[in-house]
Amino acid sequence: MWVLLSIVTAVFFALSSGQAKALSRRSHDYVVTWAMMVLGVPLTGLVLAVQGMPEIEDGFYLAAMVSVLLNTVAVTLQVKALRLSPLSLTMPFLAFTPLFMLVTSSFILGEFPTAKGFAGILLIVAGAYSINLDRLKDGGITAPIRAIGSEPGSRLMLAVAAIWSVAAAYDKVATVASSPAFYTTFFGVVYGVIYLPLFLIGLRRSESPKRAVPGLFLLGALSAGMILAQMTAIEMTIASYVIAIKRSGMVLSVFLGYFFFKERHLRNRFAGAALMTLGVVLLSI
Repeated sequence: MWVLLSIVTAVFFALSSGQAKALSRRSHDYVVTWAMMVLGVPLTGLVLAVQGMPEIEDGFYLAAMVSVLLNTVAVTLQVKALRLSPLSLTMPFLAFTPLFMLVTSSFILGEFPTAKGFAGILLIVAGAYSINLDRLKDGGITAPIRAIGSEPGSRLMLAVAAIWSVAAAYDKVATVASSPAFYTTFFGVVYGVIYLPLFLIGLRRSESPKRAVPGLFLLGALSAGMILAQMTAIEMTIASYVIAIKRSGMVLSVFLGYFFFKERHLRNRFAGAALMTLGVVLLSI
């Protein structure tokens, strides 16, 4: 069951990222970030109402607040990265999250992947190189590596991957100490309050904010569906396994970038994303 939920998470992750990029063209980053994390609360609250209140165990509030604070930074950087750079050049770099989780999960959760997983590191690095193979013509063999540093979206997504490698561990602690529906509802409400000043600043800087309302609510619904599926899956198995399957959504993101945002070099970016996805899987075996 957790595998199916993780696949649902991957699909919703790709769709929500594509929607966030589309909205960032006319809405400020702060507005898109707030909507992504908050406007799904009615959906998660409805699920909570049906399931009922869980027993809140020790450690919930500390873990939940740490995750909220980490995601305040990470999701803002994610939305900025999606606005600045092509979808197909930003999303694949989230493959580094499971790589970073090799360290964070061992310290926070006591979870250790098997030795085979370390082979995935080479595939992730190879995939990151392959994504920028089109730069070989102009800059030589080191050009694809330098391109990662020169692409602002790629740099920001690497930072997001590092932050999420820590946040995912605290997500599991908070979910196990409550329930997926309660945690996601609590998360959205607290996030909405903390982020409200930035949301109001972004609202004043957005163009035609009323026209973006339907799209923002769609973004919130996609994100809520993703988070509910992810937290339910994380409750059932090792956190890094769920994140590994979730990151396969970056392959779908490459196609979304090509078909909806007219991004180029589909072959290189698909190959790179596929290699990174395989690396993520190996890291989690």
